[in-house]
Amino acid sequence: MARPKKDDARDIVYKVRLNEEEDRILTEASEWTEQAKSEVFRKALLDYYKAVKVGKYISDSDMEASGWAFDHISQQRIITCPYADCEDDFAVDFSDYSEEQDSEGPMGYRCEHIFDTSEIECPSCGRMIHASGVISEYPLGAYEYENIKIEMEEE
Repeated sequence: MARPKKDDARDIVYKVRLNEEEDRILTEASEWTEQAKSEVFRKALLDYYKAVKVGKYISDSDMEASGWAFDHISQQRIITCPYADCEDDFAVDFSDYSEEQDSEGPMGYRCEHIFDTSEIECPSCGRMIHASGVISEYPLGAYEYENIKIEMEEE
């Protein structure tokens, strides 16, 4: 006997190729939330869609000029201490160290949060860490990419 059909029929199939890092991230998110990988994809797609929709609406309706409050993406990240005898993970909010650089694209504004700091102290070993990089959102409120480099502080 066949399984009964779900009300939410899913007839469209997409194949997604992931690199090793993306697969590790998807697997961890699935394990941490105790949800199937497909469900993690669906929720991520929905979150991204909502952010892009808001960005498009703001761009299309000239809401920027109205002073409407707009939240940027989080710049909080978990980093690993680069010192071999420590390598502990801890949270950093890069918004404390970043400057914004804006540009305009077809879907509204792009905001790159750029940072280059040696002011981060590892809470475990107490040594200073050098962090540099960029976290980009495009359109505003939607994660686009990041490139973060964590290194031992040169003395």
